[in-house]
Amino acid sequence: MLLRRPLLALATALAAGGAAAASCGPYTVAMYEHGALYYRNGEQWTGVDKDIVDELARRTGCDLRMTRDSRIRIWTMLKEGTLDMTMSGIATPEREAFARFTPYLLTRNLLLLRNEAARQATTLEQFLARPELKVAVIRGFKHGAAYDAWLDRLRQQGRVYETPDYASLLRLFQHGRVQAILQLDSNVDALQRDGNLQGRFRVLDLVPRERVQGSLVISRHVDSAAAAMLEQALRAMREDGTLKAIMERHTSPERARTMLLP
Repeated sequence: MLLRRPLLALATALAAGGAAAASCGPYTVAMYEHGALYYRNGEQWTGVDKDIVDELARRTGCDLRMTRDSRIRIWTMLKEGTLDMTMSGIATPEREAFARFTPYLLTRNLLLLRNEAARQATTLEQFLARPELKVAVIRGFKHGAAYDAWLDRLRQQGRVYETPDYASLLRLFQHGRVQAILQLDSNVDALQRDGNLQGRFRVLDLVPRERVQGSLVISRHVDSAAAAMLEQALRAMREDGTLKAIMERHTSPERARTMLLP
């Protein structure tokens, strides 16, 4: 009977339409810099994922407190049960053992090659065959089955730089320390306008059928009723057009249409 009281209290608060914050949270949502999903605009941090968290808090009354951390630390803390949530996570069987995943984003990875490398290799196998070519990724990221298998082969040859964050990844690419990086299609438009990179790389869509789903990730240590309420609010945002509007705020309307789940 005692176990039911938090659920009843949360349901009552939600029905009251304003007191849910007393029963829902505070929860920490760890964010990480990643192109249009979360980026610095002047002195402020913004992006698709931040706007989604803000809207989830508004709709549910949950106290959601955003912090920034590296992707590898985020997954470690979720696994240890010391972090409540993160955004745009990719589900794997191992991760589903310690977190709940609610998809809201459909995307795919593109290979960005510096122009000089693109004159030597335009396929994954051609890149593998050129031992002087190297690629950088953000530690802890998953890129889909085909790209992850390709990266594993490159790792065996010592040709993969594992960076702690997005800014470090771009610096390696900008200064020619690596010849390739993998990027979500949602990030490419902004990179093509970046003065440090503009005109210096080619975009290759080498695995067009392999799309990945980004999800709201909630630790299984979070109260199940609160988690269900957040997941329901996220699904409602998809159905009523709010997610589409948020994506268009940070990308083009054309790009936003490709990012929406069917």
